Parts: sequence; structure tokens; C-alpha cells
Amino acid sequence: MKIGIITPANLWNCPYVDIYRRILDKEHIQYDIITWCRDGIDEEGCIQFKSQKIGNPIQKFLSYFAFASFLRKTIRANRYDKLIVFTPQTGIFISSFLEKYYKHKYIFDYRDLSIEQKWYFKRPFLRLLDNSVANVISSPGFKRCLPKRDYLLSHNFDINAVKNAIGKRDDTQFGTEDIIDVLTIGGIRDYSSNVQVLDALANNARFNIRFVGKGGAAVLLEEHSKQHQIKNVSFVGFYRKPEEAEYVRQSTFMNIFYPRIITHDTALSNRFYNSLIYRKPMIVTKDTCQGDYAEKYNVGVALKDCSNIESELISFMNQDYNSYAERCDQLLEGFLKDHELFEKTVLSFIRS
Repeated sequence: MKIGIITPANLWNCPYVDIYRRILDKEHIQYDIITWCRDGIDEEGCIQFKSQKIGNPIQKFLSYFAFASFLRKTIRANRYDKLIVFTPQTGIFISSFLEKYYKHKYIFDYRDLSIEQKWYFKRPFLRLLDNSVANVISSPGFKRCLPKRDYLLSHNFDINAVKNAIGKRDDTQFGTEDIIDVLTIGGIRDYSSNVQVLDALANNARFNIRFVGKGGAAVLLEEHSKQHQIKNVSFVGFYRKPEEAEYVRQSTFMNIFYPRIITHDTALSNRFYNSLIYRKPMIVTKDTCQGDYAEKYNVGVALKDCSNIESELISFMNQDYNSYAERCDQLLEGFLKDHELFEKTVLSFIRS
């Protein structure tokens, strides 16, 4: 048995691949990871399609067309028994190939809203869904925008980290910090929402603001901070994944305040899970999938805007920390049940 795992990005930017790798490694299944090297970083252990990311819509289409051609050649050359295909962009561009050669021999894993929302990609997307063994989504919010089908939930977390977190208690209490640390970590891509948080807490002696990670918005936010002489903010660029936990542990709140667009409204971010795992209350956008979880389980602050963010954060810290930690556990336990069903399905797929 040999499986091909296909993802249209550098592996460092696809932590969800590890969810499958852990299962395949445990079962001693041979597999290759086929990636799209978009930023020129060579990664060991991958079969790479090398092409820079293009912003022009026509060039982007042609780039995906070339990636699809590369995939078909690579799959034929390596004669994979089964495939795991990530993202609708990839799946749509090879949907006819999958139907002809891998019908009911692949898992389709959907991570974000994308080109399938455009009417002219509807038919190949339906073909992609209907010819798979299973269709996996990373957020229940996506069901609002997808065709009615059976979907499995695969959460973007380290299963061992979740199991270790549940029931774990320490001496942490709210309100013991001299300064409240608000952390934004990962891809810093949204300027409009992050600048709201930054400006609302700018030069407030009670708060420290940190942006850790790279992205187009990080540069703009740093320029904005210098221009407006904001002193209580710091920026760290690229970091390695093993360093992430320590950055999170040093924080008080996790900033996941996003603009109101459908892609953000429906998704669950990596920061969302880190907030629960490391017991760092989340700052999220109201009336979104993340906001609904935060309000239902009272694990963070859901905001329409940042006009009252200071009082909202301080008010949240008046709660009992252990009760908050128990609510994090309750939510994570529900996610573990989702993962158990997902893992059972993947095991059946590779064993059959």
C-alpha cells in the first residue's frame, strides 16, 4: 500500500497534513507528500512542484493548471494505491483524473472556502465530492456554504496536545498579571481587523501587544505603529513551530479578531485551538463560528468592534480561572469525539 498526499502549498504552511501522517506512521503505511513550493523554500521529504505564487487571476489559473499537470504525471509515475487530496483548488483541477483513475480511492480534505464558491466551478466540485470515499472539513461553519453531503470533522490540532491539556491544572489565576499581554500569532494577513485591536490598546500602560509571525499585514502594522508612535507593541517575524508554545504561554489573551468576510466567519483557526489548549482566552469576532463557540462556552470575548475591548478583557479576567479551564475542557472533549470518528474513517480507508 502506497498513498499520495497532495497539498498546494509548502508543507510548513499545512499543519493539518500531520493529522494524517500520525495515523499513517502508526499503521506503517508508505506515503509520499506532494507539495507546491510557493516561496522558494526547499523541504526535505517532499515531492515539490516549484513555482512562485502569482497574484494575477489569469496567471494564477495557469499556475494551477501547471500544478495539476505535474500532479497527474507524478501520480502515474509513482502508481499510488490511494490519495489524500487537500483543498478544493487542487481537487477541482484534477477532478476528471480522479474520477477516471481513483474513483472511491481518495479522501478529499477541505480546509477553506475557495474557488468552489464560483458558479463555473460548481460541477467539477460536485464531481470531486461524489467520487471520494469521504469528504473532510475542518469547521462545522463550512456547511453553510457547501452542498448538502455527509462531512467528517477533522480539527486543526495536535491530538496529543489536546489529550494532555484536558484535566490539566496549575496555579494560574486571572488578574495576577501586571500587564495584560495580547498575542497575535501565525500568519499576519488581516490589516483592517488587527489595526483595530492595535489602535484600541495603543500606549495603554495596562496592555502589551505582540504580533508573532509573518504576512503582508505584519509589515503594514509595524509601519502604522512607527508612524503613530505606538510604544506598547512588538513584532517577531518567522518562527519555527516548536517555538510556538512558549510564545502562547507568555500571553494573556489570544487575538483572533477577524474582519467580517465569509471565509473568516466560517473557519476555525489554529489560534482558536491554541487558545483552548493553553488556556488563553480568545478575542474573536461576534456572530461567526469562532464567536459562537466563545459565547456558548464562555471561553473568550466576542466583539463586533474594538471600541470597548479594554473593559471587555478586564471584565473577563474577573472570572474564576478554574471554571474557565473546565469550559475549555468541555469544548475540547467534544472535538475529541469528532476526531475519533475521523480517525476511524481514515483507518478504514487505508486498511480496506
